Amino acid sequence: MKKKVLLLALVAVMSIGMVASVFAQGSQEVAEKTLEIKLGHVYDPSHPWNAGAVKASEVAKELSNGRININVYPAGQLGTEPELLEQVLLGSLDASIAGAGQVGTLYSPFNVLEMPYTFRNNAHVLQFTKSDLGKSLFEGFRKKFGGRIVGASTYGIRQMTSSKLVRTPADLAGFKLRVPEQTVTMAYAKAMGANPTPIAFSEVYMALQQGVVDGQENPLSVINAQKFYEVQKYVILTSHVTNATFFVMNDALFSSLSAADQEILTKAFAAASQLIVDILDSGDNDLKKKFTDAGVEVITPDIEAFRKATASMPKDFSYWWADEFGADFHTKIQNLK
Repeated sequence: MKKKVLLLALVAVMSIGMVASVFAQGSQEVAEKTLEIKLGHVYDPSHPWNAGAVKASEVAKELSNGRININVYPAGQLGTEPELLEQVLLGSLDASIAGAGQVGTLYSPFNVLEMPYTFRNNAHVLQFTKSDLGKSLFEGFRKKFGGRIVGASTYGIRQMTSSKLVRTPADLAGFKLRVPEQTVTMAYAKAMGANPTPIAFSEVYMALQQGVVDGQENPLSVINAQKFYEVQKYVILTSHVTNATFFVMNDALFSSLSAADQEILTKAFAAASQLIVDILDSGDNDLKKKFTDAGVEVITPDIEAFRKATASMPKDFSYWWADEFGADFHTKIQNLK
């Protein structure tokens, strides 16, 4: 009798365990049905990088049959660019968008991407991000700061606008060029022959209009969006910097996902990165015509002269990346074919 009671008790315990196991498995399956990813950035909803973020969301949802949702919060709703990147690294935000200069304030080797004439064009940026050189740079950042680069593209090719005709660096003598107050931007403005003049971005239009500065430099998409062309006579196609920008995700979160979900996200952000390049490339051609039609003269300057004027910068700033990647890291990136 006692054995029967013990047996029944054992069966009961095992049954409870099996039920609990089945319940837990069912709960896990339910939990795995949806994955909510919160992505914040500072760009306007009309900006190509927001279009890229939305594209990533659409592709992830499609490839996961609606199970993975990337919820995009544009226009600084969740904080400034530095704040958003910090939130991602701390794990309080899943993903954000950060430029190479911003990442470089934490992990200095990224500053190699901010050097003048590093990239030939927007496609070169994508080529770099898929190369062993790019992967090694991204891995260094991941190991030291816990941020995974899940996608990378271009912010655009920086050009000058001016109230004066500029064809060579010599024409920039005494020229007050508005630049962001950053080490690299100040250095390349000076190297090109101008007097670097930091002014808050929100004040640039008025500064140009009132002649506080003679010109500024930004991608054509920004020149258009901010209407800088309205108060400038020339657009100078110096193409001096092609900015790289990144989708950054918390590495602990990414690593916790299944291999299948990691692949879905990788494909989603790759599609986003390509879309951004496509938008900017086609947009730049359209904008050149728009500026011309608006009465602004679009000038192709002596680019080789500007290249030579800034050629020493990678050597001057190689201390940012030389120890980890070698002094010739910049040259290797330039020479990618």
